[in-house]
Amino acid sequence: MSDLYTAPDLYDLLSDGVPGDVAWFGRQAKAAGSVLELAAGTGRVTIPMARAGAKVTAIELRESMLDAAAEKLAREKPEVRKRVKLLVGDMRGFELKRQFPLIVIPFRAFQHLHEVRDQRACLECCREHLTRQGRLVIDLFDPNLRILGANLDVNGSAARLFGEKPLGKDGRIVAMSSRVSCPEEQRFEETIVYEKFDAQGNSQWRRAHKIHLRYFFRYEMEHLFELSGLEVVKLEGGFEGQPYRHGGEQLWTVKRA
Repeated sequence: MSDLYTAPDLYDLLSDGVPGDVAWFGRQAKAAGSVLELAAGTGRVTIPMARAGAKVTAIELRESMLDAAAEKLAREKPEVRKRVKLLVGDMRGFELKRQFPLIVIPFRAFQHLHEVRDQRACLECCREHLTRQGRLVIDLFDPNLRILGANLDVNGSAARLFGEKPLGKDGRIVAMSSRVSCPEEQRFEETIVYEKFDAQGNSQWRRAHKIHLRYFFRYEMEHLFELSGLEVVKLEGGFEGQPYRHGGEQLWTVKRA
């Protein structure tokens, strides 16, 4: 079974990010003027940052995701298109020969790095690409112990509704997901099954994909930042300035130590 990032059409269908994140990143990018985005995906955050007036360098590992971003970008106004540079690359190791006042890793992307060596490689690479007064912003989910505890059975969690997309006269697409957690490695595997129904409710096709995410606790991240030569500026619990709370968001802003 392939991972979800080989199917950018399905990824875009129900991956809306975190409420308020696009507008927030747009404001940060506008203030910075120039931004590096890592794991840019299909451009969900990239293009709005460029619309806000920032010059955006966007790195994405999967060519299929970057191709989808390029298709979206092609539909933008010329002044937006010229502000964006799309690059195939790995956030664990890149060399752009320049520094940025702002680097962003939105919507859980850092949580695809399962090994400590990969996490540190990414953070150290970000440090080298930050200006002296620059900021690195990383958005993670805070592990909810109640939810994680419910997924410890060998058979994982029961299927739940992941999302639904009406298609008008063409019917709808429904996605169901189930999850298996591995607490020893602080990660989980989620299987998402997408099913297309016609207007009469008849199933037309079904496609299954997986995602694998590592979860991080607050002070674990603080140690990672310190080991990587970074200093915490602030930790927020969301994109409206909420205080950090268990089970919510970890919105980190860090700088070079």
